[in-house]
Amino acid sequence: MKPLLPPGAARPASAADLPQLAAWLGRPLALPTAPGEHLLVLDAPGPDGEPRPAATLRLVPGIGLALPRLWYRLGTTVHAAQELGLFHRQRTLMLGHDLTGASELADIACDTALLNTTAQAQALAALVQAALTQLQAERALHGEQLIVELPGLRDDSGASPFWQGLGRHFYGGDPVAARQAHGAAWRTHVAGLMPRHLLYASFLPPAAQAAIGQTGEGAQPLQQALQAAGLRDVGYVNLEDGGPVLGARIDDLCGGG
Repeated sequence: MKPLLPPGAARPASAADLPQLAAWLGRPLALPTAPGEHLLVLDAPGPDGEPRPAATLRLVPGIGLALPRLWYRLGTTVHAAQELGLFHRQRTLMLGHDLTGASELADIACDTALLNTTAQAQALAALVQAALTQLQAERALHGEQLIVELPGLRDDSGASPFWQGLGRHFYGGDPVAARQAHGAAWRTHVAGLMPRHLLYASFLPPAAQAAIGQTGEGAQPLQQALQAAGLRDVGYVNLEDGGPVLGARIDDLCGGG
């Protein structure tokens, strides 16, 4: 079936687009093959006035069903001793598969050399709306929830304070190199090395604690576009950099029941 996209707003990616999109994301990309999956591109005039790819986004149904995906669920536990006058509220992290089966917006990137911050926000908003149009047109191919993982905080060297404070104690390799070698599946592999019991955030270094659920620099236009579409923080972070997960019920986004 030919994808249903708002005229002039976005289009399906072609094989000719893939080298450019891969350069933005720093890893190889492939065209969609699964029902309900779409790789969308928005064009903008280049320096010569001719249209060229300016932003991209992939809609993926049923994540975690073929290859398990894990996230940290954020929680709170309280330790209190009334007789001693003590009350301690602790932030917690618990590794799990809670978002399995959700649809996802992924592979999101912009040509930052072509688009300024305002134009990036407009392009991403158009792509998000195009993805929601696809969701509505192919509702039966998707589950109950749509999620997006936002990139987390990075320091000046590009390292993640969250990973340095937690993940590196269980996997000493470079996460960037692991992603390049194994693709998105690397997080599934490394999760097998991570603790499955409840973790107290207070045991982490201050920089790692401060990074939990924080959006990285440069992702604000994306966050604004997603929030404008109705997605909100759902209380999970990714295990690589602690970036927040936004989500919503698909029927709420698409005007269903």
